[in-house]
Amino acid sequence: MQADNLERVVKPQVEPCLALHLRKANRVLTQLYDHDMAEHGIKITQFAILRAIHFLGETTNRGLQDVLVLDQTTLSRNLKPLLRDGYLETLPGADRREKRLQLSSSGRRLYQQACKSWARTQGALKSLLGNELTDQLLAVGEAVVALKESAE
Repeated sequence: MQADNLERVVKPQVEPCLALHLRKANRVLTQLYDHDMAEHGIKITQFAILRAIHFLGETTNRGLQDVLVLDQTTLSRNLKPLLRDGYLETLPGADRREKRLQLSSSGRRLYQQACKSWARTQGALKSLLGNELTDQLLAVGEAVVALKESAE
């Protein structure tokens, strides 16, 4: 049975999984952004960290976790190359366990260069999706994140 025939037979009988549909869409978006970020040697996940720190000025790991809705393990995995390559600086925090993060001068340069690629991808996606679908996508994202916040 071909895939399209299988989908017609199975689809009416199976309720769509919200998580699966959002994850599939997220993977496609990630691949599109990663394609343009590759010229800078980073992924969209790392650009998101640079962007968050750029707007925050400086922050802690906990602050980034909250803003980006990431667990500590995922954040640490994405921070390592940025720290290793000198794009982020660590400063002493409120106590010995806490470290504050800020963009280094090379991190600020990388962020400014990568912003052009991000804007190109963002603009292309918004053009392909159209204003209404773009707004709906953002609204769905905000509504889903709000579920986490209301559960806490």
